[in-house]
Amino acid sequence: MRKILLLFFILALLGCFALGGENKFQFSIFGGINNVFKYGSENDYVMGENDFPVTPAHKPASFGASIGYFFTDNIGIELDGRYYLSSKVTLEDSSDQDTVEVDTSRHYSMTLNLFYQLSGGNFRPYLVVGGGFDKLSAKDEMYTSEYGYEIEFIVPETTTDLLAQVGGGIQYFLSSSAGARLDVHYVLIFDDPDNISSLSIMAGAFIRF
Repeated sequence: MRKILLLFFILALLGCFALGGENKFQFSIFGGINNVFKYGSENDYVMGENDFPVTPAHKPASFGASIGYFFTDNIGIELDGRYYLSSKVTLEDSSDQDTVEVDTSRHYSMTLNLFYQLSGGNFRPYLVVGGGFDKLSAKDEMYTSEYGYEIEFIVPETTTDLLAQVGGGIQYFLSSSAGARLDVHYVLIFDDPDNISSLSIMAGAFIRF
C-alpha cells in the first residue's frame, strides 16, 4: 500500500509540473510529532481478552508530503499523506496493576483537505479541514509483563479507519515560489471500540509552480 501511495504522489507531482506555470500548484514535505491523547477506559477491562484497556498519551515522530492546487489566491485543495512511527508506552492491567511496555503500531494516513489562506504577503496564515483514512502497519507481537507473564497483542481484524481533521498553520515565503511551513492538525480517527484523537505538529518546506 505504501508503494501505491508513493507512486500516486509521484504521478500527481509529474502531472502538476506538466500543467503548472502560474504557481497554482504547491508541493510540501514535512516532519514533526503526533501527540496522541489517552484513549480507552478501565470499564472496557475483560480478563484474558482486554487486560490492558487504556492506552496512555504518547508522541510518535511522523513525516509526510502533500500536493495542493489553488483555485484562487486564497482557496485550494490539498492531498496530504503522512507516516507515523512507533513509540513506547507502558500499559497497566486494571485488576492487579501488572504492567507491560509495548511499541505502538506504525500507521499512515491519506487525507483530502480544503485549504483557505487568510492573507497575502510573506507571512500567510491558513486554515484546513478535511478527511480521509488511517491504515495500521502492524503485526502480532509477544511481550513479557513486569510480573513475568507472556502477553500476545494481536492485530485487529479491521486495520483501516476513517478520519476527520481540522487545523491551520502559517507559511513564510522566502521567494515568490518557495518557503517554510508550520502546520498543526487536530485529528480524530473513528476506531472501534474507542475513537483516537491526536494533535499533529509538523514543520517543513514547500515550492509553488
